[in-house]
Amino acid sequence: MLPTDQPIKPFKITDEYYYIGSNHGPANLLVTSDGLVLIDTSYPENLDMLLDNIRSLGFDPMDIKHIIHSHGHLDHYGSTPALVKMTGAKTYLGAPDADYVMGIDSHCTERARAFAFTPDVLINDGDVIKFGDTEIRFVSTPGHTYGVISMFMTLHVGGKPYLAGMFGGAGLNTMSDEFFETRDYPKTMRNLYVESVNKIIDEPVEIHLGNHLGDNKAKIKMKHLDNEVNPFLADNTWRSFLEARRDAVIDLMKQ
Repeated sequence: MLPTDQPIKPFKITDEYYYIGSNHGPANLLVTSDGLVLIDTSYPENLDMLLDNIRSLGFDPMDIKHIIHSHGHLDHYGSTPALVKMTGAKTYLGAPDADYVMGIDSHCTERARAFAFTPDVLINDGDVIKFGDTEIRFVSTPGHTYGVISMFMTLHVGGKPYLAGMFGGAGLNTMSDEFFETRDYPKTMRNLYVESVNKIIDEPVEIHLGNHLGDNKAKIKMKHLDNEVNPFLADNTWRSFLEARRDAVIDLMKQ
């Protein structure tokens, strides 16, 4: 584990959805009738932690059949090559980020190239894919990267269905002047970010799945999972979070 990171005890968000990542490296486990699905795989240094977390929840890592990536940054795909080698899982990624995770994009860092992989399925806007008994609708929401994909699916709390949603790339670190100057990306990425938020903000999401722990206040909510009402259902942060991120990017554009 990286010195700046720290482990998080895995926790259950819905009947079939768990957080298994670290403080800074997200990874989620979705249990389906077609085996286990991972959504993001954290940093490469966190592989053993992911395996231990999966086992601690009572599941077998060898049952991982699919790995979905919200976007092509190393903290979201770092453990993927090792997991694919171990399990043979099929990998999914937003099409515009393929060159980056394959290590051939000119913006790709040397560290990212060291953990390159070739995605099996390239996802495009509006794709709907069934993973056993769970259907995921993918929406292209570029900005944080060109290939960010947001996800919408029906999850259950106490057997009752709710619409869950994840904004696949919410970080503002790639919206800064410094980032654009050092990585030679166009500042029009900010326009894409705002357009992407507007595209999904009216989705009737009932359970906000964070792309990182801070997005949906997961570190606070996880302390109240023993409450009678699921805190991820009781305190839905979807619209307020997206509005705040959109406004922050608009402020940057004004400057």
